[in-house]
Amino acid sequence: MTSGLNDFTYSAPVQTLAGAGLTDLPATLSDAERYTYVHDGNSQVLDHILLSSVLACASYSYDVVHVNSESAVRQSDHDPQVARIALP
Repeated sequence: MTSGLNDFTYSAPVQTLAGAGLTDLPATLSDAERYTYVHDGNSQVLDHILLSSVLACASYSYDVVHVNSESAVRQSDHDPQVARIALP
């Protein structure tokens, strides 16, 4: 199971889901890469991809593609995320 969520990392819904055993993929990135949007000069994680324990045990790669937040011309203030999951 995968799930997407648009909320702050410290919000109750994100904390509840992570506490229930889902892996929050943005949390797996280094501090320097851990942001999914920039608004008024503030960069934070607002977008999440959550993996169930079964998928988190599979081979996966994850990254945030910083094409909007680091560009003067942008389509959105949110950056796209890419998750690749290799299932057996």
